[in-house]
Amino acid sequence: MTTAAPADQRRLLDVQAQESRLRALSRHKLEAQKDPELAASAAVVAQRTSEEHDAAALRAEADAAVAALTAQSVQVQARMKKDEAQLISGQSGANTLQGLQREIEALTLKQTELDDLEMEAMETAESAAAAHAAASAATAAATEAQEAVQARVLAKVAELDAELEQVRGQRAAAADGIPADLLALFETTLAKRGAGVARLFHGTSEGSGLALAAGDLAEIKRAPADLVVFCPDSGVILVRDPEWN
Repeated sequence: MTTAAPADQRRLLDVQAQESRLRALSRHKLEAQKDPELAASAAVVAQRTSEEHDAAALRAEADAAVAALTAQSVQVQARMKKDEAQLISGQSGANTLQGLQREIEALTLKQTELDDLEMEAMETAESAAAAHAAASAATAAATEAQEAVQARVLAKVAELDAELEQVRGQRAAAADGIPADLLALFETTLAKRGAGVARLFHGTSEGSGLALAAGDLAEIKRAPADLVVFCPDSGVILVRDPEWN
């Protein structure tokens, strides 16, 4: 059995109060770190990033189509210039010159088709570029919103960390000078029960919130004032208030 001066036993209530504050602050910190807006903003960024990647792929595909048509056009134009130069030189036979003429006409038609296709491809590429730019802007906006949420959460966590540090100091100050065996009993009970001490007031244990049975109250009444007693229901140390009975 542990004994301690009633005044020292009452000091445990201050330590418990600071412990309760620490636990509440720790819960608030955990809640802040699990802010649903963090996951929600991250999901939006992931979605916008995916959309941007898709838009970039479509833009690259459209640009590649323009480049391919441009390359074909360059080849056709080069062939036409070669044929025209040979035709103008007049150094080939009549059949060859007639063949060159027919080929130039075919190449001219091909160039017209390529010009039309290239124009369509360029319009598609312009639309793809605009869509990509819009998707990039949406990703940037989502990222900015996510960073704002993260900054708010970090600020809240930092605020709670500072308060936790302050309350830890207050808990240590409240425990300073309490006899070691009594404090050790409190800490053991705290670890086992989730609370270390509670007040007994008007026959009710504030550890369990229940009125003690008449027999338990009679037993506590017979106990010396310096004897540490426990709540029969919650198992925590009971500190007898001046109006405990």
